[in-house]
Amino acid sequence: MLRSRFAALSPGRRIFAALSCLVVAILVAVLSWGARTVPGTPVSADISLSDLDFGEFGAETLSEPRNDKERYSRLIESARMSEAVADPREVDASLSPRAPAPIPRAADTTGILADVASPILTKYGMLAGYSVVGCPPANCPTFNRPWSLRITALRLPDDAAARSAATEIEAADFAVSPDNVAVTLPEYPAAHGHWRPTVPTLGIILAHGPFVVTIFVTYPNPDLGELSTLATKALSVQVPRLDRFAPTPVAEMANLHLDSDNMLRRMVPTTRGEWSYPYISKLQTENAAGEGIYVESSGVVFGHTGAAHAIPGAAQSAGIPADAIESIAMIDRNWMIRLRDAPSARRLAAEESSYGRNQSPMADPAVPDTKCLRREGIVPVYYCVVRDGRYVAVVNATDEKTVHQRAAAQYALLVRNR
Repeated sequence: MLRSRFAALSPGRRIFAALSCLVVAILVAVLSWGARTVPGTPVSADISLSDLDFGEFGAETLSEPRNDKERYSRLIESARMSEAVADPREVDASLSPRAPAPIPRAADTTGILADVASPILTKYGMLAGYSVVGCPPANCPTFNRPWSLRITALRLPDDAAARSAATEIEAADFAVSPDNVAVTLPEYPAAHGHWRPTVPTLGIILAHGPFVVTIFVTYPNPDLGELSTLATKALSVQVPRLDRFAPTPVAEMANLHLDSDNMLRRMVPTTRGEWSYPYISKLQTENAAGEGIYVESSGVVFGHTGAAHAIPGAAQSAGIPADAIESIAMIDRNWMIRLRDAPSARRLAAEESSYGRNQSPMADPAVPDTKCLRREGIVPVYYCVVRDGRYVAVVNATDEKTVHQRAAAQYALLVRNR
């Protein structure tokens, strides 16, 4: 019947009908194919990963190796302790966090605490620690002038060790100068500290559970009332943070995973095919207590608070609330952030890829959602901002071609680990 009706049509109508049937058949085939489950790694619809130039960088996902080094565990626990240290903005909204520093060894406290603290912390078996500075943006990175706040938390094996360490550190530090005058805080009778009446700084130390907390405050003038008020407010924010933090049991520290949050596996490793193990590099500029050191971390992951410490400027400029930042991972000055949702990631990526003074845009690689810039300096830095979903990564290199290749590898790793 259908064939006879088709034959009865005029030649033009027969051609039109045949084409219509062909289109319908193609649509049915496409829809049928779309309903199939095809094994393999999902890729972006508008790019084939096989077409990307990775150069010397691999884009293969590495399996997390076993953690068999105590020094790795100490650094991982120190990075975890970023969640136990308050954001300086919680103490005073005018402060901006700077110089986040994991402290895996007692020797790493030099420049953060007085030199006399290191042997005492070693004696009592310090396990891990973390420190962050807060200062008004206009006065950073000259941290402790005219006013600033440094919060440091160190973990000891138990409460008794923390109390003994805090008592001995305060006594040794007090004895350094005959001008020191003892200071107590009425709201925290267990806290002890000292100052010099002609010097606008105040140091406070407090043992709280298995932790030793130090607060170092500077102010435009040696006003003990203002210094004490600021230190008290800092402790009122910091102590509850410690109470909410769950330290890894000492017996379980050796079993800490290198990549418990599956962040590092999404990043380009230092050496192709090799896991990027954790380490820190100290760029020390000043040994005086509180004046501080700058610590670069690699092969580590920081949680929500540590991530907020590390990127305050860009996130604030993009209007991203602090609770939208989930974690940050770092490998050799390259970093990656996971945000709560894709819109937040887009805003952060746009802010990170905007350019201003001493920066200029350059050609982007053939990678979706990626922008590249050149930062001028004695040695120019080429960097790319790569986004995929709720992940934002920044990769660096010393020339344009290499940074394009690294960006391609970074994008491929993000896609392959969706």
